[in-house]
Amino acid sequence: MPATLGALLADPRLGLRLLTDPGPDAAALSVPIRWVATSELDDPTPYLQGGELLLTTGLRLPRGEAKIRAYVDRLLTAGVVGLGYGVGLVTESVPQTLVRVAGERGLPILEVDQPTPFIAVSKAVSDLLAAEQYAEVTRGFTGQQALARAAVTGRASGVVKRLAALLGGWAALLESDGEVRHVAPSSARSSAGGLTDELRRLRGRRHTALALVHGESHVVVHPLAPSAGGRRFLAVGTEHPLGTTDRSLINVATALLSFDLEQSRIEETATRSAALLRLLLSGVQPDEEILTGLGGSLLARRPLNVAVLTGAPRVLDEVLVDAVANLGDRVLIGLVEGALVAVTATRDDQEELLRGVPNDASVTVGTSRACVDTPVAVAIQQARQAAASAAHLVPPVLDYEQIRHSSLVSLVDLPTLAAYTDGLLGPLDEYARATGIDLVASLRAWLAHHGQYDRAAAALRIHRHTLRYRVRKAETLLGRDLSGADARMELWFAITARQRRLSTPAS
Repeated sequence: MPATLGALLADPRLGLRLLTDPGPDAAALSVPIRWVATSELDDPTPYLQGGELLLTTGLRLPRGEAKIRAYVDRLLTAGVVGLGYGVGLVTESVPQTLVRVAGERGLPILEVDQPTPFIAVSKAVSDLLAAEQYAEVTRGFTGQQALARAAVTGRASGVVKRLAALLGGWAALLESDGEVRHVAPSSARSSAGGLTDELRRLRGRRHTALALVHGESHVVVHPLAPSAGGRRFLAVGTEHPLGTTDRSLINVATALLSFDLEQSRIEETATRSAALLRLLLSGVQPDEEILTGLGGSLLARRPLNVAVLTGAPRVLDEVLVDAVANLGDRVLIGLVEGALVAVTATRDDQEELLRGVPNDASVTVGTSRACVDTPVAVAIQQARQAAASAAHLVPPVLDYEQIRHSSLVSLVDLPTLAAYTDGLLGPLDEYARATGIDLVASLRAWLAHHGQYDRAAAALRIHRHTLRYRVRKAETLLGRDLSGADARMELWFAITARQRRLSTPAS
């Protein structure tokens, strides 16, 4: 219950009595009390801030009607919401002149009988204020939860409906030109649609909100985060000025709506991209004008790079969202036949996309040759083949160009592979057990980067001199000169064979 004169009068423990006529709507009894002040001064207004219930015993109450009128007027000008007069100490009753003048001026007078100390009135107001603050905190917390649930179950429309209900007013999601996209309740459509002129004032601003009185409503318009569809706005209207909790709920709704619009943009982009990729796989070759119209202008560039990712749907969805958010129109990406297909125009963009792939076995990655003259559909098939072959590797990542290095592995039975790899790599395994240094992993990275120390060391996150030492140590332990192509091919075969053996479940 808010701290008001009406709430104090309803408290039987205080025994307060209203002496003035509250009027037909008793509005004065519903005005919020900010605090209780006690003063015997004939002019206490320098010590007031407005919104107080002033308590007095009348010790220095002015005498004479003119002075009492001036006293009452000073209190009203200072914003005092009511005057509590304690009887039984200075006077046995509240002076009738004070009651009459206060009634004429609209200042409520409460009689505080002697058994009720002023401190009891102060404490009652303090308790009401604390309860009101707790109720607002609770309302804000439950409101935020309700908005979050609405965002999950009802998306943007659900957030608008829930916000309108929480504020006891109306809410609307507006397009940049003022068109109403969602509104609740539906009867507020005309009010929301009449804000076109105000939206023009906000288009050039980044985060500034606009507050105004529109008709009989207190209206606030918040710009949402920009999206591919342009800037949109959240408009809210209530019959009362917005409080702190109201504004907090609007801020939460603004964030949720911005997120939902971004999610919708990503979903639309992914759906359109997937449809275009399926079109290419079916053998259709649209011209550049059609590609641009379908959102696939990237496909007109050359060379192109294709990556195919397979694995857990949840992880693929996360990779897709990150790719669209980070790369924008530099990637064409969508789910096609259970796999995530991504087309980029540069290797750098492809590497940025693949950096978002978890470094575990939850996703298998295959990449194509650079697509210069061959159709994109062919590159997609190459990446698919690489992804299928990578399923036996650790980590499961393979470029189509590397298939020729590892295809022979699949032709050898596992017992033979085990004997071969353990025999060749045994000295490196013993060194790892003795020192904790995995020379096999270092050699795998070095060979994968075609013997380039700088790139391999960067991939391993070690210094290139450290990698050079490890390669020389491996040469010593293996008794082989790894500068020759034959030795490198044999070592790459052994390492790849072991990866396949370790990643293949025992029968």
